[in-house]
Amino acid sequence: MDTYQELHRCVPGQETARGRRFNAFLAEVLRSGGLHDAVSDQRGLRGRDETDVSFTLGHTGYIMEAKWEREPVSETPLLKIEGRLKTRPPGVRPVLVSMSGFTAPAREHAEFHAGVVLLDRSHVEAMVSGLISAEALLHRHLAVTSRRGGSYVPLADLLQGDGQGPPPSLMRPPAQGIDGFPVITEPGVTVTHELTADEAWTAGEIGGIANTGGSGLLWTTMDGVLRVDVATGGSTWTTAPAFCQGPALVAPGTGTLLLSEGAALRLTGDQADVVGGRFTGAGWLMPGPDDSAWVFTTQGPRSAEGHGGHTLSRLSNLLADSTSFEVDFAGRVHQAALTRSGTLFLAGGGHDVTTSLESGLRCPRDRWTESAPLTARTSVSIGDHTVLLAGRTGNGIEQALVAVDTRTNRSTLLLRLPNTTYITGLAAADEDAVHLLADIRGNDQTPRPHMLHVAIPASARP
Repeated sequence: MDTYQELHRCVPGQETARGRRFNAFLAEVLRSGGLHDAVSDQRGLRGRDETDVSFTLGHTGYIMEAKWEREPVSETPLLKIEGRLKTRPPGVRPVLVSMSGFTAPAREHAEFHAGVVLLDRSHVEAMVSGLISAEALLHRHLAVTSRRGGSYVPLADLLQGDGQGPPPSLMRPPAQGIDGFPVITEPGVTVTHELTADEAWTAGEIGGIANTGGSGLLWTTMDGVLRVDVATGGSTWTTAPAFCQGPALVAPGTGTLLLSEGAALRLTGDQADVVGGRFTGAGWLMPGPDDSAWVFTTQGPRSAEGHGGHTLSRLSNLLADSTSFEVDFAGRVHQAALTRSGTLFLAGGGHDVTTSLESGLRCPRDRWTESAPLTARTSVSIGDHTVLLAGRTGNGIEQALVAVDTRTNRSTLLLRLPNTTYITGLAAADEDAVHLLADIRGNDQTPRPHMLHVAIPASARP
């Protein structure tokens, strides 16, 4: 990531030097992605040509031409690399990488003359960020182009799975909820039962929910991301890939952000772009002040040898512009949330703490406070100074929801859910209410989601 950001900040007049470094960088990315024999800057026989990168995949040899130019590449480089095949053994496949994309004539040429694999910035950044390995990307590219033809496949199409099946259905439960799964609220808290599974759940474990800004929610499952209509219970699959983690984040006017395979992915219509990556450990997306988007990751407390640690990363429109900061907290972190006022709240294992970028994200022990009375599994920030935490209370399989004032670290119990296996998601419904998604599977192997609408009194959200 550091090398990629340096390449991206090339100053005028250094384009040729960057090109050489880019070739070596691509070879390194390919090697780290499973193509161990990738090498750069290979001269042809008698010096008659030069291959930017060469490698093998399976029993097939590949030669790669890499371009990092200001304007989209025309069809001329396609014809040039096709011509090099005359001096290579039969079966060698050419790849053209263009960080600035391709002109319409080049794309049209590749549609009907599919000999050259076309990769653009999004494909390179997917490999750089760890979203997909080089080996897997090229295998999927071949699988897709073998079925439908052409030699250019947008990243979003490469990330799609082999079929998700029909979306699961949900229904409105009775007003009093479901027998055996009571909701015990504190004074002033109002709960409405919204949706529950209509039949056996088929979409895999649920990792979080997010508000789309309308009447819908995004449910992150192991099979993909569902768009759920709260009013009807209907659901549809989005274009998101499988194996996303944590809640999605709907960025106003810029698409939907997801965390997948340690990379932050932005989906806009049918387009996918990587905006952050190489995140290690447990991580989740969260909104920040002024509609900013962030990723918090934790590998546990940092050891004396330098292992572990916590990181807060701000996402931008480009992968090369994302910025990461180390969070100096010696404890374990179960959940983290950013408030609109810029406060970072960490719910730890026994101790909670607040910090901010202005204070260098330092968390000295004299600022630690006793944790809220639960093991937080999910969280959401509402208002300027309030964080809601949900998780297990330690009493059997009881779950609870509490509100924490980040200025005083005082926690207020809002409700308890006896006989509930997990609380898997929180999403703000408006300034004084949230959607809470619980899992009431009991001893079953598959989830049984049940969603509540929780109205929070003003006294618990100062």
